[in-house]
Amino acid sequence: MSSRGNGRNKGGPARRLDVTVSRLASSGVGVGHVQEGGESRAVFIPRTAGGDVVSCEVDFATRPARGRMVSLLTASADRVEPTCESFGTCGGCDFLHLSGEAQMRAHQQRVLGALRDLQHPPPTLAPFTPSAGARTRARLHVAADKRGRITCGFFQEGSHDVVSVRSCAALDPALDRARAELPALLASAKGKGEALLALGAFGDIRRPVLSLSWDGELPRAVYARVETAVTERRFAGVRLLEKGAARPSIVGDPTPYTRGADGAPLALAPGGFAQATESPALAAVVVARAKELLGGRTGKIVELYAGAGNFSVVLATMGALTTVEVSAEACEKARENLRARGLVCDVKQGEAEALRVTEKPELLVLDPPRTGARAVAEANARGVARSILYVSCDPETLGRDLVILAQGYDVRSLDIVPCFPDTSHVEVVCALEKKRR
Repeated sequence: MSSRGNGRNKGGPARRLDVTVSRLASSGVGVGHVQEGGESRAVFIPRTAGGDVVSCEVDFATRPARGRMVSLLTASADRVEPTCESFGTCGGCDFLHLSGEAQMRAHQQRVLGALRDLQHPPPTLAPFTPSAGARTRARLHVAADKRGRITCGFFQEGSHDVVSVRSCAALDPALDRARAELPALLASAKGKGEALLALGAFGDIRRPVLSLSWDGELPRAVYARVETAVTERRFAGVRLLEKGAARPSIVGDPTPYTRGADGAPLALAPGGFAQATESPALAAVVVARAKELLGGRTGKIVELYAGAGNFSVVLATMGALTTVEVSAEACEKARENLRARGLVCDVKQGEAEALRVTEKPELLVLDPPRTGARAVAEANARGVARSILYVSCDPETLGRDLVILAQGYDVRSLDIVPCFPDTSHVEVVCALEKKRR
């Protein structure tokens, strides 16, 4: 590593430096170190790989310092050529420059770092699958300027500025076509909003569905164009919700669908949460680990943060299932999905943190948002359930919660599942069993 220039930089302009990237941080950005003002300063540089030597502009006003790569001087062996022309501006697919092997290694190192304070068996890594065309859901940011011209795309890396892209290879082709149509569909609108694209009902051709939340004004021309798009079957359905409106406007059938853990179609709440792909990898791991923990026993199973029933449709076949989900719409879809399969389940709407498990279930399943399930862990740390299956999309909050649960449970297995190839995001499935006293 070397530095061009001397002296302190306290909030002044960024300086051009050559930096060797030593590793990736948990966030997925590269980390290097330079000497600055008589001390070694860490520099975070997005879109780099361990072993890269880069020329970058470094801002020392923050700790760690922030770098922006200007040129690649020496490429790491982990680096591959990104296949997207928007790489480096669009904030998505931040691992697109890493080989599959390097991505898996980075995921493993992140998980092991997050769980360093715990005793656990070596993690199992599910196979890496390239992401081209695999994403069946996309959240886009939309903004209209004063003339009604629409910018629609993803956030620029490190900011809330919206970047328009000509194409997105990660998206299912039907969704990419719908994404490209949004600016014309929303032309003359005023304000800004968020568009959630997904695939509709299964059939010979699956058409996109759109759920748009809008802060501003949607003129009649927009509604007319939406009607035409659905009539011409370019969209299966559209849901428009203007801020302040009592209810959304519905055209066609905007219900998103995915594949449940049993492989059959699963209806979702419009605008609700679901995995970004329909890959069966995560569901296969969850189902296998649930069966192992139950060991053939039947009894009470409690599933928290259950959503529209992705895992519920299999868990309900293993025992007497109670699910808890905060979204009323997701609960309604869960009941619909379970009825369609002839399954019985007690679906409760409410906060998972408010539930007090008193009947000592055989299995407690947690699939919380990125913030984790700290309150649930604290309430169940003394071993209320015989076993716990924790599905996490954030290794750091998982590590925090497992330290709490370690009072009453031992980690039996860890599975790392790359549900979001070419990104720094990863899913972890952790199976825990009650300690033997």
